[in-house]
Amino acid sequence: MYFVLDKDMIENSIVRYLPEPSRGFAPTVPLVEIVNAILYKLKAGVHWRLLPVNALFSGKVLCWQSVYYHYRKWCISETWKDCWISFLDAHKAYFDLSSVDFDGSHTPAKRGGEVVEYQGRKKVKTTNSLYLTDRQDFP
Repeated sequence: MYFVLDKDMIENSIVRYLPEPSRGFAPTVPLVEIVNAILYKLKAGVHWRLLPVNALFSGKVLCWQSVYYHYRKWCISETWKDCWISFLDAHKAYFDLSSVDFDGSHTPAKRGGEVVEYQGRKKVKTTNSLYLTDRQDFP
């Protein structure tokens, strides 16, 4: 089983901020494994369809659509953002901000979006992506 973060760290730092489902079905696997699969996807940069779910789950295996469902639900309710902010706030002593790198890129937005603009040299509508990393390459 792949682990992006330690299972105890995921349990104590992220899962406790996730809300209990008020409607629908309860997850059939532990939330720690779902969060680990999401973190693996975000770290590795693989497509959702190529997520190695057999290696990420012990016992019952969820399909990639179920992992994406939980990620999307938590993004819409801004729960994922709140977890990320609280995790960074709790672990800010580990970041080495004596030297930071700031980079950006224009990413094509084929289906449009709220902050998409036309850029003449790209010949397509793009959106900006900005990245800030510390000395240890943590975004």
